[in-house]
Amino acid sequence: MHDRVTDRAAAHATPAALAVRDWLLAALSFATGTYEAICFLTFGKVFTAAQTGNLVLLGIGVAGTHQPAGPNPVTVLISLVAFAAGAALAMPVLRAFNGDQEIADNDVVQAWPRRVSIVLAIALVLQAGFLAVWVTAASPASLAYPLMALSALAMGLQMNAIRSLHVPGVSTTAFTAGYIELVSGLALWSLTAHSVRRLTTTMICLAAGALFGDLMLGHAHLYAPVVPVFVTAAVIVIASVALKPLTRSGPGGEQDLPVQQATKHASSARRTK
Repeated sequence: MHDRVTDRAAAHATPAALAVRDWLLAALSFATGTYEAICFLTFGKVFTAAQTGNLVLLGIGVAGTHQPAGPNPVTVLISLVAFAAGAALAMPVLRAFNGDQEIADNDVVQAWPRRVSIVLAIALVLQAGFLAVWVTAASPASLAYPLMALSALAMGLQMNAIRSLHVPGVSTTAFTAGYIELVSGLALWSLTAHSVRRLTTTMICLAAGALFGDLMLGHAHLYAPVVPVFVTAAVIVIASVALKPLTRSGPGGEQDLPVQQATKHASSARRTK
């Protein structure tokens, strides 16, 4: 059986490249889980990436149930707005590389386009800012508003960067769709073993990241945000090295070889039809 939703990079990337991509997605999911635990446990009932949960918490807070039983609605609202701002900020970068456009079935999708790393690099700067404020503040909890803004802004950027990869069910910041994709696919026998592993691994890594974040807060509070920063940086470096498309110069200028070859194949297929 084939995937209910096609992984469009799979037709043009090597199995090794897809494996690297999937492990990078799992690593980013781990980093997201760590930030979720740090923010939720430090700043009260608020998420930095799971905005569905934040909408529910906002309703609870507006209803009048405040801390400690409920959330601080201001912190929740900051996360919602900052996440949206990050998602919007990613779009000009992605648009410059056609990352926000709908793609036809025969169009080529690279395993990890350069635009994804560029957006993640912007998010990394924000995460580094979060870390700098965290380690220098006498009490990070007292700086909930700016720290939540930095974290949610970075998560919004990451969300749209990974969304542009068109990997079915995976965003590394929201897992409801992935969970539904996994359960529905298993029920219909419509997922390949590779897709099941990818969806399962990203969700396990999210939970593992949350566990790690909780442990860091309890045993190494000052350095709790260090690891997710290094994880994001490592993802950018590994993607730039291991998933960098080969290029060559020709009459039409420099072009990615995998893209050029796949485009020719698609054109030939259309002529045959």
